[in-house]
Amino acid sequence: MTINRRAFTEILASFGVIIALPALAQGKTIEVSMRNSPKGMFVPATVNISAGDTVVWTNPGVITHTVTFDPAQAATPTNVALPAGVAPFGSDNMEEDATFSHTFTVKGTYKYVCNMHEAMGMVGTVVVS
Repeated sequence: MTINRRAFTEILASFGVIIALPALAQGKTIEVSMRNSPKGMFVPATVNISAGDTVVWTNPGVITHTVTFDPAQAATPTNVALPAGVAPFGSDNMEEDATFSHTFTVKGTYKYVCNMHEAMGMVGTVVVS
């Protein structure tokens, strides 16, 4: 038995499935703030998310920060880690009230830094399951 896409969609719609699918497909948004004292830090320092979720970093202060997932830009390359196959990425310099967001689609552990304040311990982790 063969069923075409339109007929299949109509059958699912009759059960209310189509209405639920977009809601299930959308990921969550998690916020991380950049703090200046007592030392530069990401708050929270570690976030646990699901594949498809988005993390938004916000710099509420006057000190410039970055979100850097690129070992080549880190003072200590081992402070940055990406799952196999994920290309380095990151923000530009983030001034006051700037935001940077990234949707994580590959499961694994991502370690990142503020490349301006890494030496002060401004490092973070995103764990995607």
